Amino acid sequence: MKIIKFIASFLLFLGILILMVWAIIKSKDQTCSQIAILINTPGETQLLSESDILHILQENNIEWKSKAMKDFDLTEVHKILAKENYIETVDKVHFLGTKLQIEVTLYHILLEVQPPNREKFLLDIKGTCLPYSPKVENSVIVAEGNIPNSFQKKETVSSTNQELYELFSMALLIYDDTFYNALFRKIAINEKQEITLYPSVGKLPVLFGSMQDAQNKLKSLKYMYEEVLPYMNENQYARLDVRFKNRIIATKSKT
Repeated sequence: MKIIKFIASFLLFLGILILMVWAIIKSKDQTCSQIAILINTPGETQLLSESDILHILQENNIEWKSKAMKDFDLTEVHKILAKENYIETVDKVHFLGTKLQIEVTLYHILLEVQPPNREKFLLDIKGTCLPYSPKVENSVIVAEGNIPNSFQKKETVSSTNQELYELFSMALLIYDDTFYNALFRKIAINEKQEITLYPSVGKLPVLFGSMQDAQNKLKSLKYMYEEVLPYMNENQYARLDVRFKNRIIATKSKT
């Protein structure tokens, strides 16, 4: 009886193995029926669409319509997409049946940087420098003023580049706070390396100074916005100044 069960199990295993081998051999003769592109877009800014990625593949002579699956070089597709400016990771390039599926994750854009008289560029949430794209529109914070004039694509901002690093750090603090993320849309840095924050509409600009003691400055500023400014006539003032410890100065307008 044990021998019969063993033989039956062996034959079942052998049959499954034969079917798997047959399926693999058969799949090599099949053609790609369709392509699916799944884009993971962190944040609000999507710099590449499905049609953009299809165009990238076409420019690199990657055809998929009615192409035999055995003729696909999936590794090459991965390499091509990994070189693209706005793709952080190529997560998967594989076949699901006869469907070619590509999954990518885009960079999470934090900041649009506008150096004086130079080419704009972008910073992602990890401090990676990327070429500018008009698709950012108004969805990210803008930085301008006394900013270094050049960048290397996909290099990471570090403290050795003080001006850019402070702008990045300031933008990250704003992004991480729901209140400030809704309030401030522009950061400027002057020739003294002082940061000024500009609200979107109807609020006073804030002379922030350096990033020293930044968390406490933001905490005091939030109290000012929520508990003090509602009882002030903002039209009488030109800006708020939080450069000094435990003090907020409202500078009167000259008009």
